Amino acid sequence: MKTKNAFILLLLLCSLTLLSQGVTLAAPTFEKAIDQLFAQGYPQSAESYLNSLGTSPLLGFRWAGTSADNAAAEYLAEQLRTIGLSNVRLEPVPVDVCEFRLASVIVSNRTMTASPFAGVPATPPEGLTGEVVYVHNGTAADYEGVDVKSKLVLVDSASNWWWLNYPGAEATHQGAAGVIMTDGPFSDGWYAVARDALGSNDGQYDLSFAPMVYISRQDGYWLKAQLAAGPVTATMQNDVQITLADDGGIGYNVIGELPGTVPDDEIVIIGSHKDAHFRSALDDTGAVVNGLAIAKAMKTSDYHPKHTVVFLFTTAEEFGYTNAWYDWSSGAWYAITQTHTDWPGRVAAFINLEMMAGHLGSLYMETTSDLVPWLEKEAAAASDLLFYGYSVNNPEITGQDGWTFTAAGVPSIMLTASGTGTYGTYHTDYETEDLIDWENLAQIAKFVFLLDKRLDEGILPYSLKARADDLTAAVSTYDLLRAGAAQDTVNRLNEAISRFRKEANRYEVLKAVIPTKAYPILNRLLMQLEKTINGNFTALDVWGSTIYPHEQVLWDIQHLNQALSALGQEQPDPDTALEALGNVGLTSKGLKFSYEVYTHELTRHDPNYYRVTWGAQGHLAKYLDVIPAYHQIEAGDYAPAVANLSAMCDAEVADLNARLAEMSSVLESLIPQAEVFY
Repeated sequence: MKTKNAFILLLLLCSLTLLSQGVTLAAPTFEKAIDQLFAQGYPQSAESYLNSLGTSPLLGFRWAGTSADNAAAEYLAEQLRTIGLSNVRLEPVPVDVCEFRLASVIVSNRTMTASPFAGVPATPPEGLTGEVVYVHNGTAADYEGVDVKSKLVLVDSASNWWWLNYPGAEATHQGAAGVIMTDGPFSDGWYAVARDALGSNDGQYDLSFAPMVYISRQDGYWLKAQLAAGPVTATMQNDVQITLADDGGIGYNVIGELPGTVPDDEIVIIGSHKDAHFRSALDDTGAVVNGLAIAKAMKTSDYHPKHTVVFLFTTAEEFGYTNAWYDWSSGAWYAITQTHTDWPGRVAAFINLEMMAGHLGSLYMETTSDLVPWLEKEAAAASDLLFYGYSVNNPEITGQDGWTFTAAGVPSIMLTASGTGTYGTYHTDYETEDLIDWENLAQIAKFVFLLDKRLDEGILPYSLKARADDLTAAVSTYDLLRAGAAQDTVNRLNEAISRFRKEANRYEVLKAVIPTKAYPILNRLLMQLEKTINGNFTALDVWGSTIYPHEQVLWDIQHLNQALSALGQEQPDPDTALEALGNVGLTSKGLKFSYEVYTHELTRHDPNYYRVTWGAQGHLAKYLDVIPAYHQIEAGDYAPAVANLSAMCDAEVADLNARLAEMSSVLESLIPQAEVFY
C-alpha cells in the first residue's frame, strides 16, 4: 500500500513539474479515451441512473413528457454541459403525455400484474369490473353470437397480422368495456422471452377505444383455463394520467454541440432516443449512454472537427400521440419538420444509434441507397472493430428516428446491434442491463467516430450512381404501361432517369480529379442534391415500409386490373377477383374487422388527417375502400362491382401518371445541379 501511494505521489510531482515548465500532457486518442471511459464505468453509471427513472416503481417506463422522461432530459443536458459541449439546450416537443403507474387484472384472490400500451386510455380509479369473455384473436368473426356488452374481453395478440388498435377498436365497436391482451398462437416472437414476461408498445390507439392492458403468457393461460371451467368475473385496472399536447403536454429533445473549426453551417448529427418502455437497457438506453461516451471521448481526446457535431437525444420515439397511426418517432419528426427546418441541406448525415449493444451483437446498418457503398467500404476497413460482423441494408425501416430525417432530406444511417439472447426481450421487462455487451458497445463507439471523421473530411461520400441504379430497378416500363400509365409520361421518366444515370456515372469518374479547394462548394451542392432526392423519393407503402412514390399506386392498380380481368371473362372467376382485391391497400384488415373499424382506420392514414405526423412526408397513396365491391362479388352482383372498380382504377391511373410526372420533374431539376460539378 505504501509503495502504491509513493508511486501515485511521484506521478503527481512529475505532472506538476511538466505543467510548471509549460509542458502539457498529450491528450489520449479517441480510441484510448473510449477505453478509459468504459474501464472507469462512465457509460455503465449513466445506464444505471437512466434505468432507475420510471413513472412506475415496479415496471419503470419513461414515456415522452413524463416526469421520468423529463428527468432524463435534465440529466442528459447536465452531462453534456459537464462534458464541455456548447449551446446545450432542451427543445420542447408537444406530446400526449401518459404518466403510467400500474396495471393489473384481479380474479378472486389472484392479482395479476399487467403492463400498459402507450396512448391507451385509463380505467376509472376503481378499475373496470365485469364478466370476462374469451374472443380469441378479436376479429369481427370472433364476436359472432357472443354478447360482450359492458364485459371484459380476453384477446390473443396476433401482432404479426395486425396491431393492437384493430382488436381494441373491434372490442369497442362490439360494446366491450375493456380489453385484456395476452399471448396467443399467432403472437410469434412478441414478448416470448419467458412465461411471465410483460410487454409494451405504442398502441396506435384512440382515446375513444376501450382501455387495454397486457398480461403474461402464464397468466393468460391460467385465465383461459378458468374460463373453460365456468364464468369468471375480473377487475381490470390501468392507472395512467394522460395530458394531451393540446392541454399542455410537453416532452424535450436534448441537444449539445461540439463546434467545428470551419465557419460554415455544415453539421453531422449523432442521435438516439431517451424515452423507453419498461427500463429498456438496450432500446435505447444503451445507445444513449454510448452517445454520451462518444461526446466525452471527443472532448477528452481534444478532437476538433471541421464541421460541428450535434448530439441529439430525442423524446417520443416510442410514442408521441394518441388518436394516430403514425404515433412514433414524434420527437424526431418535430425536430426536423418544426424546430430545425433549416437542417435539410446542411446536415451531412444523421447517425442514429438504436438498440445497442447486446452480447455478440452484429452491427446492422440501414440507410438509403446513396450511402450503402460507403458504409460497406468503411465497415470492411474497420472489421477489427466490428468483430461480431456487420451488414448494410437498404432501404431504411420506419420504426426509428432516422426515417423522418431522411424523408425531410437529411441522409440518415441507423446502427443497431441487439445481439444474441435478446429474441423476445424487445419491449419487455426482461430487457435488462445484463444483456449489454460493454466491450461491443465501446467498439461501436469507435466505429461511429470513424464515420464522423470521414464525413468531416474530403468529398461527402454520397453515391449518386447507387441511387440511379436503385431508382432504375424500381421503375419497370413494362409494369407501368401494362397498368395503364401514359406512354409519353413513362418515356419522359425513363429519359430523366437515363440522364441522371449518365451524370451520376460521369461524377463517379471525375470526382477524383476535383481540386481540394472546390470541396466546400461541392459538398454544399451534394447536400442540396440529397435534400431534393431524399425529400421527393422517400415514400411509404400501406405497411409502413420505404418505397418510391409511384409503387403503392402501381401495386393497387395491378391488383384492381387482376380483379377486373377475372370478372371480365366469359365465365367470371370470382375467387381470383376476391383474392386480388384482398391485396389492395389495407383490404386484408377490412376483411377481418367490422366495416366501421376498417373505415375509421382508413381516415387515420389519410394525408390530410390532423395527426398524420411523419406519414405526411411519405407521399401516401390513397387508401382504397374496395370492401363494398368485394361483397358485391361475393353476392354474384358483378356488374356494379365492375363499374365501381373500373372508376377506382381510372382514378388510380391518373394518380400514377401524376406521380411519374412529378418524379420526372424532380430528376430534371437535378440534372443542371449535377452538371455544375464540371
